Amino acid sequence: MPHKLTAAVVGATLAFWAYTQTLLPGVDLGDTGGFQAAVLWPEVSARQAYPLYYALARPFVAAARPANPARALNLVSAIWAAVAVGLLVAVGASVTRSIVAGIGAGLLLAFSYTFWTQAIIAEVYSLHLALIALCLLLLHGYAARPTTARLLLAASAYAGAFGNHFGMILLLVPFALFVALVTPRPWTLVRPRLVGALAAIVILGALQYAPNLMAVWGSLQGAEAWTDRVAAFWFDTTKQDWRESMVLGVDASERLERLAMWGFDARQQFGVVGLALAVAGLWHLWRAARPLAWLVLTAYVINTVFTVTYNVGDSHVFFLPGHFMTALCAGAGVALLAGPLRRSDARRGTRPAYARVGAGIGLALVFAYAGWRGWATWPLADRHDDRRGEQVVTQLTAGLSDRDALLVSRMDWQLENVLLYTARYRRDDLAWVRLGDVMLHWPFLVDDAHRLGRDVVLTAEAASDVLAAYGPSLPIVEDPAAAGVPLPDAAARIPRGVLYVLCILSPPPGYTLDPAALDETIAALTGGRMPSRAPAAYELIAGVTGELPQIDRSSARPFTMRFAVLDEALTLHLDGWLPFETFRRAGFGHLLRGRERVMTVERGVSLVWFGRDGRPSPPRYAAGLFAPQPRYRLPAATLQLASRVPRAPVSLPFRGGRDWREP
Repeated sequence: MPHKLTAAVVGATLAFWAYTQTLLPGVDLGDTGGFQAAVLWPEVSARQAYPLYYALARPFVAAARPANPARALNLVSAIWAAVAVGLLVAVGASVTRSIVAGIGAGLLLAFSYTFWTQAIIAEVYSLHLALIALCLLLLHGYAARPTTARLLLAASAYAGAFGNHFGMILLLVPFALFVALVTPRPWTLVRPRLVGALAAIVILGALQYAPNLMAVWGSLQGAEAWTDRVAAFWFDTTKQDWRESMVLGVDASERLERLAMWGFDARQQFGVVGLALAVAGLWHLWRAARPLAWLVLTAYVINTVFTVTYNVGDSHVFFLPGHFMTALCAGAGVALLAGPLRRSDARRGTRPAYARVGAGIGLALVFAYAGWRGWATWPLADRHDDRRGEQVVTQLTAGLSDRDALLVSRMDWQLENVLLYTARYRRDDLAWVRLGDVMLHWPFLVDDAHRLGRDVVLTAEAASDVLAAYGPSLPIVEDPAAAGVPLPDAAARIPRGVLYVLCILSPPPGYTLDPAALDETIAALTGGRMPSRAPAAYELIAGVTGELPQIDRSSARPFTMRFAVLDEALTLHLDGWLPFETFRRAGFGHLLRGRERVMTVERGVSLVWFGRDGRPSPPRYAAGLFAPQPRYRLPAATLQLASRVPRAPVSLPFRGGRDWREP
C-alpha cells in the first residue's frame, strides 16, 4: 500500500508539473470562457448544469483572489487532471498487483493529447476522469471485500459524479455488470433495504441541482403549474433543445467516416505501440480479472458508440472516458510484460534469467516510449503563451468605454463567451448588451444611447440583423478604428524572399471563404506564380515569397508533414477531423520549428511568415473565429435620424444572443 501511494503521488506530481508549464494563461473561447465568466458570478442558471464542478472550483478561485480568475480556473483543471492520473496509477497497480503497470497507465493517460489539452483549460473533463477513477478504485475495493458499506460508498461517488457531467450515465451498465459479477449472491442486490438506500443516494446526488431548479422556479412565477417549472428546468439543464438533434444524430451515410475519425483519434492519443499494449492488457485482464475486463470492454464500447453517433462539434472530448479505459488496459499490458520479473511463480517455478532480462528491456522500452510521447506532445499541447481569444475581443472593444459608446453584439457563441468574461472581469468600463436582449425595443435603445452622448457600436452580425429588421432608416457606418488589414493586403506587404506557410482548412459553420480573396492572397505570396491547387478539406502551401511554392499539398484527411524551406526544418501537425469537428480548444493543427510552435492552425485561413532575422510573424487568420472582427456604428450625431424610426415593436424573426452553452 505505501508503494502504491508513493507511485500515485509521483505520477500525479509529474503530470501536474507538465500541466502547469503548459497552462493557458487567461480566458479562452467556447465553454471555457463561459466557465471562467460564471465561476465567481453570484447568479445561477439552469444551463450552468455542473454544480459539483462549480462547488469544488469556486472556493479555490475565490481564495486565490485573482484580478483575473480565468487562470485560477485553468489551474483547477490541472489539479483534477493530476488527481485523475494519480488515481489511475493506484487503480492500475491495484487491479494488476504491479506498480509498474499503474505507472505505465498513468503516464500514457497523462501524456495523451486530448487529455493534456483539457487539463490546461477551464473544462469539466479532467474532473470527470478523476471521478471515474475514484469510482473504479472504490468498486475494486468492493470486489476485494463485498460489503454493503463499500457498495454504498461506491454508489455515492457515482451519484455525486453526475453533478459534474451527465456522461456518467454511460457507465451505469458497466458498473452494474461489474457489481453483479463480483457479488457472491447477486440476488441480494435487490433486497428492499439496499434498494432504498441506493434510492436515497440518488436523491441526495440530485439535490446538487437544487440551486439551478430554484433559479428556474423564481424566473417562472407566472407558470400555471409546478410541472411547468420542472419541465423548464429539465429542458435547460439537459440542453434538450439541441441535444435531441445530436444524440444518435449522425446520418447513416457518415458512420464509416466517423469510425475513421475514431481510429485517427485513438492513434493520436497513444500511438500504435500504446494501442497494442492495450489489446494485450485486455487479454491479460480477461484471464486474470474477468469482471474488470467486462467493465472495461463494455464501458469502452458504449462510450465509443455514443461518441461516434453524437452529432456535436467537439466530439473528440467525448472519447476521453474511452481513453481512460485504454490507458488502464495498456497498464495491464505492462503488467503482462513485467510478469517474468517475478522471480518465482507457484505454477511455473523460478523464471529463467533470459526471460527476466527480456522483460526488463521490454519495460525500459515501454517507459522510454511513454516519455517520448510526453516529449512529442508537449509542443502541441503547450498554451502557456496563447492569448488569441483575449486579443480578438481586445481588438473588438478597443477604444470603447461607457462614457461614449454602447457595444451591441451578436457573434459566434464562442467569441461571445470571451466578451462576457471581458465585460465582467477585465473591462468594467465597457457598456455591452446582446442584440437578442434589446432587438424588440431597438429604436428606444438607440434613442436613449444617443441622448446620453453614446455611439451605438455593433458587431458585423448585429449590424446585419438590424439592417434586415429596420432597413436603412438608421445610418449604420463601418467603424474604421476596428478595421483590420485584409489578408490579401497583409500578404502583399510581406517582403520578397522570405519563408511563408499558408494553411487552408474548410471554414467553420457560419463563415465563408472568399475564393477571390484567397486567390489574391496566394498571388501576392507567389508573385503571381499561382500553383495548380486542388482544393480540399486540408491544404498546405509553403515556400519563398515571390516564387512558385515549394510545398503544395491537399488532402481530405488530417496529416503530419515534415518539410524544409530555406534550410528551415518545419513540421505541420493537423489534428482536427473535418468536417465533423467545428471547434477544438487547442486548434486544428500546429506548425512547429523544432520544438517551437510558430502557428496554431485554425479552420479557415492561417498564415505565418518569417522575417529576415528568422523570427516568425504573429499568425494571421481569415474566414474563422480568430479573424479580425469588424465594427459598425450608429454615431450619436445622428440623434435626429433615430427619432424618425417607427416606434411600434417589430415582429420580424431574428436570432438572439446565444446562450453560453449553445453549440
